[in-house]
Amino acid sequence: MKTIFITTFHSFISRNIIGTPIIDLFLGEGFRVVILVFPKKEQFFIEKYGRDGVAIETVPRELIYRDAILRYLALFAMNTRSLKIKRKTEMRGSGVWLSLVISHWSLRSLSYKVIRLLSYWLTPKNKFSSLFEKYKPNIVFSTDIQNENDVRMLVEAKSWGIKTVGMVRAWDNLATKGLIRFVPDKLIVHNEIMKGEALALQGIPAEWVKVVGIPHYDHYLSGKHSSREEFFRKIGGDAKRKLVLFAPTGDRYLANNTIDKDIVDILDKTLPENFQILVRLPPTDKVNGIEEENTSERVLVVRPSKRFKGSRTAEISCEDDEHLIDTLFHSDLVVSGPSTMCVDAALFDKPIILTAFDGMGERSYYESIRRYFDYNHWDAIKKSGGAYLAENKEAFVAKVKEYIGNPALDKECRRKLIEEQTWKLDGKACERVVEVIKLLI
Repeated sequence: MKTIFITTFHSFISRNIIGTPIIDLFLGEGFRVVILVFPKKEQFFIEKYGRDGVAIETVPRELIYRDAILRYLALFAMNTRSLKIKRKTEMRGSGVWLSLVISHWSLRSLSYKVIRLLSYWLTPKNKFSSLFEKYKPNIVFSTDIQNENDVRMLVEAKSWGIKTVGMVRAWDNLATKGLIRFVPDKLIVHNEIMKGEALALQGIPAEWVKVVGIPHYDHYLSGKHSSREEFFRKIGGDAKRKLVLFAPTGDRYLANNTIDKDIVDILDKTLPENFQILVRLPPTDKVNGIEEENTSERVLVVRPSKRFKGSRTAEISCEDDEHLIDTLFHSDLVVSGPSTMCVDAALFDKPIILTAFDGMGERSYYESIRRYFDYNHWDAIKKSGGAYLAENKEAFVAKVKEYIGNPALDKECRRKLIEEQTWKLDGKACERVVEVIKLLI
């Protein structure tokens, strides 16, 4: 029997991979599937995904100083626009000069080789030994190739002579997470934009990169959704009123976050009486003022995730994803911070407005929400015209009124956005993932 290890150390992987048909496809091909999780999440995965042919194994959540040093070297090795902004904000200025030296075009190729060699030799290789001995896997599938624990798994797999496949988890990762420290036998990406970044930014040969589409969108194309009455009953809303979905940025990304609450207040004052506002909170973050200070009867709030006691971590279950499908299907307008929600909305052909202004206040650039829309991965979205970038309150209010009056506006631009970001919408992305992996064994 062939055995595959699948990592799931990030909250979105249960939605991106584990909750998709990929597991059943592997079982149908005669694989034994071993899903690797952190101990706090073991029971969740057993209850949701455990079945014949699927084993759930825990991995301790422990990193040491060497992991941190190698991670910083990977961040310094690249000097994308996204990372330049991050160094002045989240990284508090660290590594600016070092990055200018080791990411210079004349040294880049050498820097990449040295960092990847150091990563192989210095990354600890004893975390997964007992699991390798127990299951003797044929292949390891890393679902988040720039995650520290995934890096450990990939490095140790190579030391055991095991084939590896890595997936880039999200559209921004190649430009914001630094150098891919371990290059697998095959790298899976969602679209041609990401493939271009893998080649140009990461220096990975084209023949090692496979474009597959977005696996969890296969399910989105099924056309299944709750009735309007059932959905509005779940959220405590009125099925006779229209709906605006708001996806806030969250406190993690905005210091002293008053912006998200301001957006809700502006929407509440702008929308006609026959509208409701559904605030879908970030799965792993808080949003200041939204839950505690909500006084408007037409503002509804949901949190789409399973949180774990004593931890900030969460998981998005299949039920949570079904709720998102229902929400998008029944929404008339989507408003979002810097999030992939704009791609989700375009998939359902919903007009979307991106909030690129600081609510009712003004902030300096490096404290402002504006900076996030200058990250590399937003270039294609802005160029497509499929999501409107509101850079001030007046433009935001005007566009809200325009879209609710004419939801078909920018329809062709949304189609272009989807074509670029999803590559193929044929319901076969999961099959392509499995095929890439099968061909390596």
